[in-house]
Amino acid sequence: MMKKIHDVRAGCKFSKRKVFFDTNVWIAIDGNDPRPTSACYSDFYGEICKSDNVIVINDYVIGEFFNRTCKTNYKLMFDDDPEMRQFKSRRSANRDFRLMVESVRDTCLNFLDDCEYEPAAVDRGSYQSIVEEAGKGEMDLTDIVVREHCLAKGYVLVSHDADFINCGIELVTANRKLLPK
Repeated sequence: MMKKIHDVRAGCKFSKRKVFFDTNVWIAIDGNDPRPTSACYSDFYGEICKSDNVIVINDYVIGEFFNRTCKTNYKLMFDDDPEMRQFKSRRSANRDFRLMVESVRDTCLNFLDDCEYEPAAVDRGSYQSIVEEAGKGEMDLTDIVVREHCLAKGYVLVSHDADFINCGIELVTANRKLLPK
């Protein structure tokens, strides 16, 4: 059951909390989400940075952001070039691609500078049940780890992902499917 859902467009209504941004929100903040709702997440991020709240990030979100951003940009750069798609060594030798990867690296390093880093709060015993749950196909593995991290630590989650409905997490979102009617 969802604890409390906040509309991201209403601004930050809490204080002295730890706030966890999901990968899709970081992608929106970074400017790689063309949907009209993405700007409100950047605005909310700015408010959080000026408040007494703390933004937390973990290894799963950094890894997912890095991989998804590189994959999206790679597809934009080489989708019409079958030769570059087939040879990993050739695409890694491409100067434009290397510059793009370096830019993604810099963004991830900024996350580490600007946020409180924590490794995912998952122990070996619970990881087996996470993999089992992911195997059912209802939530992806990273979302389950994010959910468990936020539940274990009592963090507020900022996400646009409808998978987080009824997870027992306090949530900030612009997703109309999650907001109370």
